[in-house]
Amino acid sequence: MTANKIKLVAAATILLGTVSTAQAGFVTTSTAAPIKSTIDIVPTNDFKAIFAGLGVTKYTLGASLGLESAGTVSYYYYGKEAGYANVFTSGSLSYDTGYTPSMQNYFAAPKLIGSLDVGAGLLDFKFCAFSSPGHKEGCVTNQQNDLYGLGSFQSIAYSVLGNTAWLFWDDSGAGPDDNHDDMLIKAVFTPKAVPEPATLGLLGLGLLGTWVGSKRRQRKA
Repeated sequence: MTANKIKLVAAATILLGTVSTAQAGFVTTSTAAPIKSTIDIVPTNDFKAIFAGLGVTKYTLGASLGLESAGTVSYYYYGKEAGYANVFTSGSLSYDTGYTPSMQNYFAAPKLIGSLDVGAGLLDFKFCAFSSPGHKEGCVTNQQNDLYGLGSFQSIAYSVLGNTAWLFWDDSGAGPDDNHDDMLIKAVFTPKAVPEPATLGLLGLGLLGTWVGSKRRQRKA
């Protein structure tokens, strides 16, 4: 077998081997104390029943949210139960809940905040709380959240399932009450476009077919 044919077979083998490769999605990471912990959504979370209907019953505290590969993240606002105005910011995107009404529920028609192209690694976003205009109570970034667990003055909880992540903000305006329902964001990840498995499979088989046909023609000659 010539060097070129060896390369052809090797390329086909690699392509065929990638057919079953799954796309990576969101992950929660924890590198600092307290180590992340996953608990049931607490009973005082006003959206607990709605989340249960969506199959979301737990969230993770003391962690940061990241991605295993590059792609696009789209953020949606779903609601809040808070007297504070809470603000979510990521890159050029921002959403302000306002102070009133204190209960906001947009699960039937989520509000698109926008989409950003991102790389693998920790995501760059933050939540901020305002008790009144011009009076900022504080902010927590995704990176900082790794340091904060249940009982922190302000923190973010995460619930991750593949390419979907729920972000639960607690502004601690009544406490800390630790119910993480003061601002609810859903993040949806779309991986960077790659050849579809079917296309890869056909290309790999085509390469193998080319090599087999070449061998047959050589034998006839």
